[in-house]
Amino acid sequence: MKASRFAHLFQRYQTGQATPEEEQELFRMVADGEQEDAVKEKIDAMLAEDHDSSTLMPEDAGNRVLESILAGEATGHKRPRYLTWAAVAAGILVLFGIATLWKTQQGSGNNTAAINNGIAPGKDRAVLVLGDGREIDLERSGNGTIGVQQGLHAQVNGNALQYDTAAAEQPTYNTIRTPRGGQFRVVLPDGSRVWLNAASQIRFPTVFSAKERVVEMEGEVYFEIASRPQQPFIVKAEDMAVRVTGTHFNVMAYKDESQIEATLLEGGVNVTGRGANAVLTPGLQAVMGRSGNNLKVQPAETERVIAWKEGRFEFRGNIRSIMRQVSRWYDVDVVYKGNTEGKDFGGAISRTEKIEDVLKMLEMTGSIHFEINNNTVTVIP
Repeated sequence: MKASRFAHLFQRYQTGQATPEEEQELFRMVADGEQEDAVKEKIDAMLAEDHDSSTLMPEDAGNRVLESILAGEATGHKRPRYLTWAAVAAGILVLFGIATLWKTQQGSGNNTAAINNGIAPGKDRAVLVLGDGREIDLERSGNGTIGVQQGLHAQVNGNALQYDTAAAEQPTYNTIRTPRGGQFRVVLPDGSRVWLNAASQIRFPTVFSAKERVVEMEGEVYFEIASRPQQPFIVKAEDMAVRVTGTHFNVMAYKDESQIEATLLEGGVNVTGRGANAVLTPGLQAVMGRSGNNLKVQPAETERVIAWKEGRFEFRGNIRSIMRQVSRWYDVDVVYKGNTEGKDFGGAISRTEKIEDVLKMLEMTGSIHFEINNNTVTVIP
């Protein structure tokens, strides 16, 4: 009875039809370890849909992945207890992604047309805009010291820019921005660390005031704030402000998304926006729409929210939302043929993979197809 229930839930999850209650039930069944053989059988069945035994995942590979999932460590990083179910969900998605890639690498057919191998995944690159308006390409500048203003320097080291903590006589404002297809890390003058996703930017003073630390951002940025209880850190993203003293959180404020999201992983934050106020504890998310005064607090899929920072995609939702992520990371334009509304998809895959592998995975998780022509991806239901 339990095995048949698992098969039913797995099929509904795979096709994006599972309700939130059914998803949680499935994650529990995977997490308790009793369905270990059933999970491997389901993945092998996915791989064997073309009846070619050469595409089956080797048993040792399947075992390694499953063991990681059952241990709650699908990403290779230990997480707080409140992430348990999110980690299990991520593990199932990772299984789907691995199954797809294995099948692709074994030469099975696919429906992705006109693949352009010239579209590479994003990489570490950003531009630093100094207070006097000068712009420095951090990808081309190489490792070394940059004079950001008189008496103050920053160090470029690979994929990161670190500011000195020495105080300047007259602070100015700097901006770090990443293009589509870029990401970068910055250590701010107070020692706080921030990660910028593609098509994002953060503006900050070269020296924070004694009263508070205020930055402004667009796009998506993950923060690990240096603890200074008497000097709050405030992130402004359009009409939303996140106030903290020391904590880890993610803010998503892309202008082409329908809402702004602040997600807390560690510590505590106070979120304000358009007269509303919310206090978050770890595992919660504050969401504010583009209009109205509604500031909603809800449980967050924290593993999915910070997947980009960990170097992977975790897709779960409408194809248009998914393709906006693809567009930013691979710096491609996306157009749609036909009606794609109401089509939800899922999957997990490394952000270092080529765009064709990402699209092949999506094709295998639902009734969607893609065509690539130069730098444009056409989505066809």
